[in-house]
Amino acid sequence: MSDTLGMHDGVSEFKGAVRDASSSAKSTLADAASRVKEKVSEFGTSAGEALHSGRMATAGALDNAAKGLHSKAERAGRAGHEAADTVNRVGHDAADKIDIGAKYVRSHGAREIMADVEHFVKNNPGKSLIAAVAVGFLVGRSLRSAD
Repeated sequence: MSDTLGMHDGVSEFKGAVRDASSSAKSTLADAASRVKEKVSEFGTSAGEALHSGRMATAGALDNAAKGLHSKAERAGRAGHEAADTVNRVGHDAADKIDIGAKYVRSHGAREIMADVEHFVKNNPGKSLIAAVAVGFLVGRSLRSAD
């Protein structure tokens, strides 16, 4: 009988050790899951902040481009001849469109902007190509003049 009692104690100790190990494993997994959740949350927050910052920087650059075009158009307009008046009008029109673009970028999220761009390109491939060439030319000119 004492062998049976000793075996019963051994089984009880084994069950207790299994419970302790199980509890410890659950605690470790819960801690790891909590850390992973925290890291994912931090990543999401920093990605959102970076996206917002990029949108604001883009809108600011568009604002600056619009101001520059207004300034150059104003100078050309003061030249006093008919061609200068046309350049003045066209320059102001372009600056106004860029200003509208800055407001659009500021008020729309990245997904909305990408969806709108995709929709426009699919519906207007010729205009899209012309716009891409014009943007490339302007970027090239601005990079060259910055040197």
